[in-house]
Amino acid sequence: MSHWGLFTNSLGKMLHPVLWVYGLLIALASSGVAALLINSLLLANPATLTAQTLRTSLTPVLVLFVILSAIGFVFSTFGDAAVIYLVNKLEQRERITLSMGLDAGEKIFQLLVVRVILALPNIVAVIAALWLIFAPLLSRNQALPSNLLSSMFAGLCGAILLVTLINLAISAITVGAERAIVLEKMSIGGALAQGWMLLFTQLGDFLIIGLIFLGLSFALGLIFACAIQPVLALIVGSSLRSGGAAVSSFLALMLVGGLIVSALASILTTSVWTLAYRQWRAAHLPAPLVDEFA
Repeated sequence: MSHWGLFTNSLGKMLHPVLWVYGLLIALASSGVAALLINSLLLANPATLTAQTLRTSLTPVLVLFVILSAIGFVFSTFGDAAVIYLVNKLEQRERITLSMGLDAGEKIFQLLVVRVILALPNIVAVIAALWLIFAPLLSRNQALPSNLLSSMFAGLCGAILLVTLINLAISAITVGAERAIVLEKMSIGGALAQGWMLLFTQLGDFLIIGLIFLGLSFALGLIFACAIQPVLALIVGSSLRSGGAAVSSFLALMLVGGLIVSALASILTTSVWTLAYRQWRAAHLPAPLVDEFA
């Protein structure tokens, strides 16, 4: 299957009703519901929001934010595992059901541990990036403001490059590690090793598929900017003139639309990388069932 074949095959799976359920679960769990709730709690009555009330309410709000974020992290991880598992079943020409997606939950602990481990390099990269940017401020050798600004700009460029490269490498390792756990029942250490191995042996595929995703994102962004945005501007204008109820309805419609787009994107992305993983590991995964009536 060619690289474009991975995408065309995955496009056919985007409207599968079972995958839709888990795609919406991923979208809801990772859509910032916690942040929206915290925002509504803090700004429920802006007239009474003072420094004192903010200090007294900040601690419980932060605790609630952490709890909701952790719950969202668990559910989004489970949703990803379910989509990986079900896409693999579809490729084996099996009929999938909602209950089959629950089978992926047996590896949820290993997946969570892998995601936490692979998040650590990104955290270190961000800390290093902040040091690159603000190190000139701590140095006493920068006498002129122009030198200080140029040093900070150079640090910013280096920080962006560092974070981007590490994030791309970790994302590629995650692709292999998660599928090794869900599809091949590997241990945490084995899955991480598998992710590293695939990063080096399939680097060309990672780059080409990533560039295709980048091109699709750019094309969809142009479509939105050129076609959808003027229509949305007209709707917003009419909503503002007609009253608050229309604005609320419009915002609710936008929220639903965003969840749908996010669900579709999750299914497409997970499906493409799962099909690619099946090709890379074809000798170790069950082959599709043979249709005797073909």
